[in-house]
Amino acid sequence: MRSFQFAVCTGLLLMTGFATEPGAQTFPARPLRYFMPLPAGSETDIFARVLAKELAAGWGQQVVVENRPGASTTIGSDIVAKAPADGYTFLHAITAHAINPTLHARLPYDTLKDFACITHIGYLYGVLAAHPSFPPKNIAELISLARARPGEISYATGGAGTANHIAAEAIRLATGINIVHVPYKGTSLAILDVLPGRVPLLATVMPEAIPYIKSGKIKVLATTSPKRAPSLPDTPTVTESLPSYRVGASFWALVTRAGTPPATLAKLNADVLKGVQSPEARKRLAIADIEYVGSTPQQCDAFLREQVAVWGAIVKASGARVD
Repeated sequence: MRSFQFAVCTGLLLMTGFATEPGAQTFPARPLRYFMPLPAGSETDIFARVLAKELAAGWGQQVVVENRPGASTTIGSDIVAKAPADGYTFLHAITAHAINPTLHARLPYDTLKDFACITHIGYLYGVLAAHPSFPPKNIAELISLARARPGEISYATGGAGTANHIAAEAIRLATGINIVHVPYKGTSLAILDVLPGRVPLLATVMPEAIPYIKSGKIKVLATTSPKRAPSLPDTPTVTESLPSYRVGASFWALVTRAGTPPATLAKLNADVLKGVQSPEARKRLAIADIEYVGSTPQQCDAFLREQVAVWGAIVKASGARVD
């Protein structure tokens, strides 16, 4: 009798154990939260909403994009860092994600320990742009003017500690010129002061600058990324004029809470990559001039760790700090 009971119990336990594995395959079983650490309406936000729609269609579950801008993207990041490790909450990580560990004296989370990578979506291209009436047409002419007028030329960014801010500071560091940073709460607000010429220069990324470049409302002096932007093949990089200039990569990635089950992480990766391949998502990538990557979680993790180190060295050299 006892042997029979033991066999029944063992069978039930085995059945229960096997049932957990298919459970991962049924993910997701409820709505998901997609955190965007930028304001609504930006090109990054528009892409996220397109991707969320594709994911929702494939999963049969709602994917809610929640905007949590501010504090160099740390507000949205902190929410995801403290979410349950179940894959139902993820973050659209941008370059600031790799800059913040060095920029901030103290973060409410550990960038390298509290997040698990889903995928590296792609590379962005940064630009240093100017109002059309601004005399310099390239970096060399900007440097000459800035040396003749130290402290008189200002540049706008979407906030202190952003990749665009650090990229511009890297120019200052490489040349010794004195240009003044004017931070705004978002690139959209920065552009509003550059368009009428109240601030002559703008350091930003292509997704935010393309409409104004195409309409002739701003001109591009140089690409601040390591290589030329696909849509601006004739515009040189800063490095071509300043070999000592160094920056990390600008990027989009998706991350979730560390400790998320490997099977869930693998499904997120596969389904996100499928969603990004949809015609509408690819269209948004093209509009934003994003160089698609679509990596595995392991490749993404290695990339982010590398960028934390690269940007960290640049931040330290620039002296930028947020306490």
